[in-house]
Amino acid sequence: MDWTYVMTGLDAHLSDEKVRCDVEEFFNAVGRRLDVDGEAVVFPPETRVHVVEKMLVRNPEVRGGGYFLVKSVLNPTFQDGKYTGRALSGTLKIMYDLEGGWLDEFYSRAA
Repeated sequence: MDWTYVMTGLDAHLSDEKVRCDVEEFFNAVGRRLDVDGEAVVFPPETRVHVVEKMLVRNPEVRGGGYFLVKSVLNPTFQDGKYTGRALSGTLKIMYDLEGGWLDEFYSRAA
């Protein structure tokens, strides 16, 4: 099965730029503070967001029958223009409804 059209549609519907804008909007909505691993972490305005994975999750238990899950890293490190797999400020997972609106579901882990 060729899933190219699904992936292309997902990228168009949920672009990396949209995710970055949504993360910034979320940070502003929560005062740029999140409880991460039991402590409050402040994310300054210059916090960079790099999208690592986008997943379409089929789940009949949720409204619409599924959701998008985006895994991003905060303040990623790059070497030779490639993401090294490390982030200075941790990871952030964001749940979106199938229409592309982020849900109040942001999960993070400190670096």
